[in-house]
Amino acid sequence: MNRSIENPMSAIFKCLATSVLFMFIGFMFGQIFIPVSFAYYANMIFTFLMIGLLIMSLLSRKNIIPRSFSMNFVYAFTFIDGILTYPLLQYYLEDLGTGVFTSILVASIALFAVLAKLSSRKEAGHYLGLGSILFAGLIGILIALIINIFIGGAMLSLLISIVGVVIFSGYVLYDISLIKHEIENGEIREKNDLSLHVLNLYLDFINILLDLLNIASILDD
Repeated sequence: MNRSIENPMSAIFKCLATSVLFMFIGFMFGQIFIPVSFAYYANMIFTFLMIGLLIMSLLSRKNIIPRSFSMNFVYAFTFIDGILTYPLLQYYLEDLGTGVFTSILVASIALFAVLAKLSSRKEAGHYLGLGSILFAGLIGILIALIINIFIGGAMLSLLISIVGVVIFSGYVLYDISLIKHEIENGEIREKNDLSLHVLNLYLDFINILLDLLNIASILDD
């Protein structure tokens, strides 16, 4: 049953935290059931994974995905995404070490929290003007990733990840601003109205995390 909500912004962050938790449960599921040797091929599937996440983000930004659907679908998606990203995260864990990996995870959470706080303190719709620029940047990253499949250059991969951090940091500002705008206009009233926003914020976070891990891995080499 779709329930009404009293504090949409708080509910969104609670659902986002749950989504990230499901992602890490999926990661642990992958650790148990996916052979460790498969993790060494993670660098080969990194580009395809990023393309998949970017396409998902593009679909959600262009309203191809319905704006209102059950949060259970979001949790299912993040759980499956955790399984799919297991080889890649395991690769980074072994390549960078537990200490560096954990530091980057904490840095990603801190960056996301600072950006979300910054956007939430501005008036509703303050960062909506960034939408067209960010969307163009998203298309540019997608094209660059496809080109990099054939070039396979570390420098291009590094540049893509740096731009990716900037773009998805901008999207955190944009998405929180959009949420505030919709709350003030009464467009978010029930729990299912949160689903697309939670999905977008999850995609922002996971892309920032993966890009930062890729930057650290390239620089470490």
